[in-house]
Amino acid sequence: MEQATSTKHGGGPDPLDSQGLCLLSLDGGGVRGLSTLYVLKSVMDRLNHERNTAGLPPAKPCEVFDLIGGTSTGGLIAIMLGRLEMDVDECITAYSDLAEAVFGEKQSRIPINFMGKVKSRFDSAKLETAIKKVVTQSGASVTDLFNDGTERGCRTFVCAIDRDTKDMARLRSYSLPDEMGIRATICQAALATSAATTFFDPVSIGNRTFADGGLGANNPVDEVEGEAGSIWCSETGDLKPLVKCFISIGTGNPGKKPFEDSVIKFLSQTVVQITTETEATEKKFIARWAKHFDENRYFRFNVEQGLQNIGLHEYKKKGAIEAASEGYLTHMAQKFRVRDCIQNLRLKQSVYIQDFS
Repeated sequence: MEQATSTKHGGGPDPLDSQGLCLLSLDGGGVRGLSTLYVLKSVMDRLNHERNTAGLPPAKPCEVFDLIGGTSTGGLIAIMLGRLEMDVDECITAYSDLAEAVFGEKQSRIPINFMGKVKSRFDSAKLETAIKKVVTQSGASVTDLFNDGTERGCRTFVCAIDRDTKDMARLRSYSLPDEMGIRATICQAALATSAATTFFDPVSIGNRTFADGGLGANNPVDEVEGEAGSIWCSETGDLKPLVKCFISIGTGNPGKKPFEDSVIKFLSQTVVQITTETEATEKKFIARWAKHFDENRYFRFNVEQGLQNIGLHEYKKKGAIEAASEGYLTHMAQKFRVRDCIQNLRLKQSVYIQDFS
């Protein structure tokens, strides 16, 4: 397949194609995060097919992307791919096992107690145990810090809401000179971004308490843009000329549903629908990044049909999630978009020491 390469005015290849930033943004969406992984697997499989043809070893997402950011489910996946450096197949297996362990049994079907306070429907202790298992199976320790001071080619952050201020917080695997870091273990960061309201208890880290970032940025594409700007162009704020490829992956279009009138249904259904809304964010973002979209430097992948009626906890519908994702990816329009995405990514130099080419 012939690779299109942009050129600068001097006639030589544009260094952006090999050295520009590659950013990955991952939406929240409960067990539908499996759809995110199936989409990413399609991208990485096709990229690695190109690499194999060129006599190069396969690459993992942490070797391709300079920054991976996510919210809730997307945050958990970001940690697995970026900080724990899993390949996509390993991540699918680990995520499937975690979903089954966590969502196998509800604590309560009613999202409020007799005092009228919101209560968790699933056992937060099971979520913690499942996350610790993922961390240890990857070769890390449950006491390892998310930001352990090691400089990595792939930076990872997750979104969470500070319960005291209701502000969005970013937990990072790296330090920024002008930002106060939140000292958290890998497990604490994963729990904080996963602590979905009405699903799990809030998470304490030091003196602060967090809930999942879906309340503020279930599609964290703006957060990824802002974070990348803080890392690479804090002085100028001019990020776009530095970006080679920006990929945003959703967990399925939720469709449009009316507000529920009853308190219980409002908390259990409508609040979930509000926090998992992602397409309005996407419309605003693509308007700002239209040039990158036109030049095949910005890509949004999100299954359009088949996931609307799958609840965030319905892990037994893994087959339906896989089928809907496959149907989306085999549509000719998406095949072309994935092809364009691979043509972009295949020139990227490794974010680690070894060069791709």
